[in-house]
Amino acid sequence: MGLKIRGSVGINGTNSKNDVKAVQQFLNDNQKRIGFTRLLVVDGSLGRSPHLSKTVEAIKVCQRKLLYMVKPDGRIDVNGRTHRKLNGLPTYSSVKNDPHDAQKLVTKVPWMKTALGEIGQKEVSGTKANPRILEYFTASKFWGTDDSGGQNAWCGSFAAWVFKQHGITPVKEAYRAKEWKGFGKNISEPIHGALGIKSRKGGGHVAFVVGKSPDGRHLYMLGGNQSNQVNIAKYSIDVWDKFVVPSNYDETKGTLPVYTKGSALAGTES
Repeated sequence: MGLKIRGSVGINGTNSKNDVKAVQQFLNDNQKRIGFTRLLVVDGSLGRSPHLSKTVEAIKVCQRKLLYMVKPDGRIDVNGRTHRKLNGLPTYSSVKNDPHDAQKLVTKVPWMKTALGEIGQKEVSGTKANPRILEYFTASKFWGTDDSGGQNAWCGSFAAWVFKQHGITPVKEAYRAKEWKGFGKNISEPIHGALGIKSRKGGGHVAFVVGKSPDGRHLYMLGGNQSNQVNIAKYSIDVWDKFVVPSNYDETKGTLPVYTKGSALAGTES
């Protein structure tokens, strides 16, 4: 679904509560693609001084980064340039990533059954936090209390929690994605259930291999902190630096099935 508003939102906008809330939620859902730092409080308010509000600041970031405006006006007009650009963004709702659908996937890898069951867990806007994501933090011995990926990336914590449900000890600093390069044993090729490690600007990312595309050029990866949630995302196979499995896992019996269900777009893990 796109951004549906009845009036303008932002500086000198009509700023009805429902429209402001719609904008705040839409911006949060697309936070990492737009590039503003903190998730917005979805309260339908721009405060007494809209030009100083975090929502208007996020609108301006959007206008600078997506529309290349030198002097952003901080307002979204109905069917205006900014509104049209936002509605042109690819949406995650346009692809199936339904937890009930994903849980129908057949897997013989024990920890993958657990990981699939977590699809749909996502960050909470504002100062609150998703209790489940805080459980992921605890599993990785991470001290954070804010589930915002912009502040606390949690892909490694998710992997730690999943493995711990099956008595598998994660790496010492599991909340650091690149530390997972020292986990278990390396495998030369990806297989279903393996943990992939990749680099990104400012750090790394880890996720579980679900399957490959029919042409073999992409991998579908199940991970945490992928667009602020646990989901299955499509990545080029070339971006992954390494694949690992637990030390006692017999990788010779592993396979890499073709995955044909839905996924989100990759590339937002910070």
